[in-house]
Amino acid sequence: MTATAPSHLQTAVFYEIKDMTRGETATVLFAEDPAITLHSLNLQLRNNLRWEISRTDAGHWLTVIHRAEDVAPVDVFDSLKRDHKRLDAMFSQVIHLTDQNHLVEAHAIMRAFIEGLRKHFAVEHDILAKAIRTPPNAMGIDPTAAMMQEHNEILNQSIMIELSFDEDDATSTSVSPLLAILAGYLSKHEYREEATIFPIWIGAINKAPEAVKAALFQQVLATLAD
Repeated sequence: MTATAPSHLQTAVFYEIKDMTRGETATVLFAEDPAITLHSLNLQLRNNLRWEISRTDAGHWLTVIHRAEDVAPVDVFDSLKRDHKRLDAMFSQVIHLTDQNHLVEAHAIMRAFIEGLRKHFAVEHDILAKAIRTPPNAMGIDPTAAMMQEHNEILNQSIMIELSFDEDDATSTSVSPLLAILAGYLSKHEYREEATIFPIWIGAINKAPEAVKAALFQQVLATLAD
């Protein structure tokens, strides 16, 4: 890409990497520091990219680009965001299978989704919320307390849906509306969480000593993998 005009650079790289599959990499040689271009591309591709940059003898930036799932998470919030994405994908499968009237398969994934939720919430409640105190907002509401309340609602709704699959008269028509309600609630919750509490947590962790950050990261990985 060293011969590509700067105005066309991001578009050119986008078309080179947008269809990369698991296990594939793309190696790109940039004439100038590609950091801004790569971060912008990562936003376009829903945070699915990871990369390593090295300098060549000629002074160019040699960049190897991977899909995010092909490399290990790098910190607490990389792990959390990946787990968010994994859970969202599972829930989308539940919706799709239910719409196709494959209720047995949808029920099995719904059970796994709930187990994943419990682990995810354990990270946010038992690790991060206990390690990082959040000040009340302008309305006097503690963001952590609000988050936990929403998590309890999400878990209760999910359990109710899982039980609805067990009903003798369960059909796509009876379960799909419940899934649609939860899908809307999940979308709003994730937006609020990432806009309010995540910045506070990220700021606190960034200020922590490296040993503390490393220990917290390992604790999060162990909880999600347990």
